[in-house]
Amino acid sequence: MDYKKELKKKISADYERRVKQWMASDPAELMDAAEEIAAARMIHDNIDDAITDEDARFLLDLDDPLGYVTDRWISENGADTSHKEELLHCVWTLQQELGDTSAPATVRDFLIDHKSGVFSLMTPCGFVSLTEAQAESLLKGHGTSSHPGVSGVSMDVSAEELLSQTVKSANRQNGVWYLLTEFPGQEQCAPEMEVNMC
Repeated sequence: MDYKKELKKKISADYERRVKQWMASDPAELMDAAEEIAAARMIHDNIDDAITDEDARFLLDLDDPLGYVTDRWISENGADTSHKEELLHCVWTLQQELGDTSAPATVRDFLIDHKSGVFSLMTPCGFVSLTEAQAESLLKGHGTSSHPGVSGVSMDVSAEELLSQTVKSANRQNGVWYLLTEFPGQEQCAPEMEVNMC
């Protein structure tokens, strides 16, 4: 049996039934169902590419797979979920792009603005990984260690040296902030120019 094909048929039939119900509802009910409609459509359109045959087999055993997956999607990703960090990142990138570029954000600023975060920094001093507790410790003046990308090698970095660096770019993925930093005033160097490392 082609479980994915069977699941797609079951979900498509259920989706078509739901669309007819939504279209028959009054405008106020339709507005209330907007999040459910968007989630159900996304699941209907993408379920084939997102799951394995085993996943499809499991979902086929449920009496209402589209309903279960839609409800779970909304609870994990919908309006009930806090998107504070994503919104904060959105505003931060706008500030960097459209705001005062004469004063770029420092690592200190970024850590203060993004409390409760986990961070992975690529710095002139090497790679630095910080848990929430380590970021708080760094803000209190305690140094940390960096590694140049070589197994078993690490270097001590003072808090001030790291916190005063400017953030060139920041992206958030899977709950981790990835920062690219540089020393204040550091310019991109031509390949033949020497770069000072910590």
